[in-house]
Amino acid sequence: MTILKLNTMAKPVRFQGNFIEYAPRVLNLTGLRYFILTTTIGFFFAFVPQYILAQDSGKFISLEYCYEQIEASYPITQKFEIQKKITELNDRIARSGLFPEVQLSASASYQSDVTEVPFAANAPELSKDHYNVSVDVTQPIYDGGRTGAMRKLEMEQRAVEDAGVKTELWNVRGQTEQVYFGILFLQKQSQTVNVLIKDLEKQLESVQAKIDNGVLLPGNGLVLEAELLKVQQQSIQVRYDLEAAYEVLSELIGEEITPDTELEIPSVQAMGFIPREISRPELELFSVQTNTLNLQQELTASDKLPKVSAFAKTAYGRPGLNVFENDLQTFWIVGLKAQWSLKSLLNSGKKEEVLELQKRKIQADEETFRLGVKNELSKSEKKLEQLREQIELDEKVLKLREQVVKEKKNLLEQGVITSTEYITELNAESQARLNLEIRQVQLIQSIIEYSTKKGISWN
Repeated sequence: MTILKLNTMAKPVRFQGNFIEYAPRVLNLTGLRYFILTTTIGFFFAFVPQYILAQDSGKFISLEYCYEQIEASYPITQKFEIQKKITELNDRIARSGLFPEVQLSASASYQSDVTEVPFAANAPELSKDHYNVSVDVTQPIYDGGRTGAMRKLEMEQRAVEDAGVKTELWNVRGQTEQVYFGILFLQKQSQTVNVLIKDLEKQLESVQAKIDNGVLLPGNGLVLEAELLKVQQQSIQVRYDLEAAYEVLSELIGEEITPDTELEIPSVQAMGFIPREISRPELELFSVQTNTLNLQQELTASDKLPKVSAFAKTAYGRPGLNVFENDLQTFWIVGLKAQWSLKSLLNSGKKEEVLELQKRKIQADEETFRLGVKNELSKSEKKLEQLREQIELDEKVLKLREQVVKEKKNLLEQGVITSTEYITELNAESQARLNLEIRQVQLIQSIIEYSTKKGISWN
């Protein structure tokens, strides 16, 4: 595989006591986009911790674990073993073409007339009832390479089936990533909503005390109570969405998991090496499909050649080889025979032409697939750059919102502003924090999706 090596002169980024290396520029024809991807990954580590473990239940699963469960228990994986057995049986059938063929036959007949020898005084009288029990043995000597081609074709057919299963599993992997990160987004939203509920409850308690003392009007408390109910409704919706998402993930990995199970935020490593070529299972499928057609052409070519075999026959019956011997007798025949089909010779060229056209169709499909993946990767690279810039701005926005909320909180406690004004700023701060956390997770998701689209395992 051709790979692009990044410059090892890297600037370290300190994160939780560790140093994450990322390359400042890309060598060997990588271009600006690979630089953006690599520096984005390095930038990401400055903001997102490597793991989020369960704080309450202590139970968690990782995205890598989900991958392993899919490969181990997803129903379609049974096709690997089934196809293996099919290939073994078909190979035995194909290999039998080299073995001798033995046929046992028996017959009894009665005919209306028999051969007579004219002008012979002592000619034997032949019986009209005939009996025959025989064993015929045919041993192939040369079949034009047909048996070997059929065996190789069976093995390649298995490779085609396996590649098809791998492609389907890769698609399931992509679906799992979508559900997995969907749960992470919902959890982030749930955490933000819970923090907002606690802030509102605390502020409502403070405002209610001032209302009881006659410092504030009762309307301030009612506004806070209404907003608290609204946020609690959001919390209920998020909870049910999480339950539904966990059910979908359970179906995908074949293991029941509940919302009590925390999902680990994947830890993506800074990519020191970025392969230039994609390595998706679809490409393997195109390759083995082409190989299958090549072997079919080899099999077709064998039709042009003669088939040579040896044969032997032994029998007991009446009449034997000497038709004038009317008694039951034993006889045998041995010899060689050659077969050559003119029809197969004439059609083999047309069959090879058809197979060549089918190979061109596969080549067109592969080129179309590569173009589609290339376009998707270009969009992913742009999205990575976009998220990096947005995260920088999200941090600045959050700091500003925190300062505003702190100021409004003091003003509300002094009775200078209404609770409505405070709630407006509190919601703005909550949304700013949620935007930052979601985009940080989106950055991880985008990096993993980029690897999945390219056929590279993120771990």
